[in-house]
Amino acid sequence: MGVKIFVNALLVLAIGVYFIPVENKKTREDIKDIPLVVFENPKMYTLSENTLSRVVNASHAVKYQNRDEMFNANIIIKNEKVKKDFLVDKIKSDLIISHGDILTFKGNVNYQRDYFINLDTSKLYYNTKDKIAYNDVAYKGNYYKSTVDGTDLYLDSVNSSMKSKNVHFEIDMKN
Repeated sequence: MGVKIFVNALLVLAIGVYFIPVENKKTREDIKDIPLVVFENPKMYTLSENTLSRVVNASHAVKYQNRDEMFNANIIIKNEKVKKDFLVDKIKSDLIISHGDILTFKGNVNYQRDYFINLDTSKLYYNTKDKIAYNDVAYKGNYYKSTVDGTDLYLDSVNSSMKSKNVHFEIDMKN
């Protein structure tokens, strides 16, 4: 008699549990970011209406669904303005992450404009649409033969203006 009640109770419990809705919760750990394509030694070119505007070289590149990553890469961006006060911007980095119009450079970043600007930093952002480079960390560099150090760099390529915080600028008086 006790076994019969126990078996019936288990049957009722099993039927009740069967009809309880189960929600499948995905945690952040469950979602894997799998690359769609991997390129070895890629060379990428961007063409504008008149000329070749950008060249990217990397040791390898990985394309994900929402971003691109390039390793040991350098970018050459040519000046397309009619009045050219500089020819090219060169940016080298250990890692470049591309999210649409924003490029994020991480690790040993070197920004160079022709022969007169050379900046070294650990992180740099570059907006390809507005042609503005900026960061929120310290940088060191040269402007012509003078040295400049600071933080929070803002470099506008269109207007050829540069802003920064905590700037230390040493002018070479010989030249």
